[in-house]
Amino acid sequence: MSAAVARHFTSVFLLLLAAARPAPGQSPSTQPLRKTDLVRLLTVGTIRSAELAALVKRNCLSFIPTARDRADLVALGADTALLRALAACARRVEAAPPAPGAARARPPLVRRPPAAAARRVVARPVAPPPVAVPPPPPPPPPPLPLSTTLTGFVSGVGQHGAVGTRPTLPLVFQARDTTGGPAMGEVVTLGVTNGRLGAARAVTDSSGRLSVDLTLGPKAGATVVRATVRTLVREATLFPEAGAIVRLLLRCGDTPIERKVTFTRESPLLFRVTGQDAFGNPVPVARVAAATGDKGVLRVDYAGGDSLGGVVRVTPGEPGSTSLVVVASGRREDITAVVLQNRDSGASCGRPG
Repeated sequence: MSAAVARHFTSVFLLLLAAARPAPGQSPSTQPLRKTDLVRLLTVGTIRSAELAALVKRNCLSFIPTARDRADLVALGADTALLRALAACARRVEAAPPAPGAARARPPLVRRPPAAAARRVVARPVAPPPVAVPPPPPPPPPPLPLSTTLTGFVSGVGQHGAVGTRPTLPLVFQARDTTGGPAMGEVVTLGVTNGRLGAARAVTDSSGRLSVDLTLGPKAGATVVRATVRTLVREATLFPEAGAIVRLLLRCGDTPIERKVTFTRESPLLFRVTGQDAFGNPVPVARVAAATGDKGVLRVDYAGGDSLGGVVRVTPGEPGSTSLVVVASGRREDITAVVLQNRDSGASCGRPG
């Protein structure tokens, strides 16, 4: 930029500054200088620093210079006199009360903090306090030894019952320690001979007891239940008996008769009659009754009983076939009887003595 142009720019700027409408709180002949005004005047260089300081003293400033502002002005050529004028004006601006409506005429002055103070401060994360871990609970004391005299079956031993049924009285097992107190929570392993268990393991209750879920049989005789707790083994014996008769069984000697029997002529035979329950157990019958469909083919000589049970004695007659009906204990058995012509043919299962 030439000197003439610079002088012309400076003259025009000063005229505009003088002609501008005064701000509230200022005299009619003055207008506060902005930072951009100072920067333009220092950049053009047509006004001396002393004149610029006088201009600042007369017109004052529209802002409060910060350290950053003063550094920028010094870099453009501001001397000590201008900096003093800036500081004096800043003190007057800070001390002067705000004029009415000034907040609406100009935005509020913002004092910018130094660059170092504007840096973001990041707080160091604080580690959470350590969580207190409670100590593990002490181990429970070892259980007391079991009493060898008080541990065992205490109820339901020795009773009788029909096969395929549960005992009338529950079979109860008891575990007690050496002090005589109940051994609660003891695991008992169960086993059985000639019977059926509902569970192979059970646990004693607060009284040290448990009931055995037992079904007797299927064979008549004896049912043996074994209970094992720790190292102790205890047994209980019950006695299942044959159940109700569901069918009749005839035997000729050692040969069972199944639906059909063959005779030779004039060979009297003796039948032993017993009953059977649903599990095949023999059931003795005291007396029997018998009849044939044709007495000429087969004649019933005797039907009743002796010290061994039911007995039927028959004598074959004419060759042929007929029915033999045996009744006992409310059951009936129908057998086909065949009498052969030849005395030496057929099967002779037994003769009465």
